[in-house]
Amino acid sequence: MTQQWKFNSHSLVEIPSCDWHILLNLYSGKRSEPTGYNVILNYIQWKEKEPDLDVKFLSLHGEWQSDGTFIIIANNGFKRKCLFFNTLSNNLERLKNSLLCLSSSPDEYLIYGYGERLAPAADVYIRQCDNTRRHLLKTSWYRASKEVVAKYSTQPPSGITLRKLETEDAAGINEIWPHREEGSEEFVKRLIDHNISVGACDINGKLIAWCLRLPLGSLGLLQVEESHKRLGLGGLMVRYMSKKISDLNEEPLADVLIENTPSNALFSKLKFQKIDNAYFYF
Repeated sequence: MTQQWKFNSHSLVEIPSCDWHILLNLYSGKRSEPTGYNVILNYIQWKEKEPDLDVKFLSLHGEWQSDGTFIIIANNGFKRKCLFFNTLSNNLERLKNSLLCLSSSPDEYLIYGYGERLAPAADVYIRQCDNTRRHLLKTSWYRASKEVVAKYSTQPPSGITLRKLETEDAAGINEIWPHREEGSEEFVKRLIDHNISVGACDINGKLIAWCLRLPLGSLGLLQVEESHKRLGLGGLMVRYMSKKISDLNEEPLADVLIENTPSNALFSKLKFQKIDNAYFYF
């Protein structure tokens, strides 16, 4: 029997995986929007690579083809499941009712990367939650054009080599990730196994910098070891990943905490343009 989530007279119904590509096509014009085309594509691809992945696409009363209103609940390895949502409608009422069908327990979901346009709907849901143990993070949402990315150089400095990250790198990457929590190492492993990534190694083969791609399609977990900062490796990681993403005919995107001045300066220097805000509720 199809599982349902309910609120008053409203209920969420699972969208079968055979219809996910139809939903993706509805969002073909939303390739640079947080929780739009890229997050749908991400979970289509992850499900193909990992058939047992616990991910559900949901819609209000099973009606989604007219306005593209959806919720994705994904078990990425964290203790809590990740929650993504969007709608093509300018009227957020159906999205609000969709979110209210979900549990408001603080132990249930991480709300992941919704844009400014969807904030009024998210706020309705968040007000139902126990906020004493959670906080809202605001990030700048950046995009680089194909024309900008085409001019990037990806030549590493002398003594530095670039490689794709490997599953074995996940523990060390997670260890110094500021947003790590229970289960986040499994999330990092999935990012490495399923998405493009890059690592920079020194002359001894030690991993000293890296960048991954998040389910939103954005660059994430960008890090340079303290011993190798001021060599331009952060910018190199961004340029390399942006070229890889552009080669896939996809949008180079990034989300950066508003208060992270050095990272915001880096993306501005690389001619990324801020096009939105993206919010994370943890």
